[in-house]
Amino acid sequence: MSNRAWMPLYLDDYLADTGHLSTLEHGAYLLLIMHYWRNGGLPDDERMIARIARLTKDEWAESRDVLASMFGYGWTHKRIDAELAKADEIIAKRKAAADA
Repeated sequence: MSNRAWMPLYLDDYLADTGHLSTLEHGAYLLLIMHYWRNGGLPDDERMIARIARLTKDEWAESRDVLASMFGYGWTHKRIDAELAKADEIIAKRKAAADA
């Protein structure tokens, strides 16, 4: 299990950035960003990404480009990477304080 039991979700930002997604794509995107958060990224394998998103082959074929547009090259996510860095810093500070 990850040390990251919580994940910030800025609702105004999320809704502003995802207004064009279908209901299916919202679910897939949330599953992808939750996996990204817990694991520090997504695998470099689109079949695995589709499985993480719980999409069938047909659903993936239809939604892949829309979902990919929410990520950078290599399925990276700038916002989540920045939030992960902040969270890891908080975790490290709390651990150091507990060990002191």
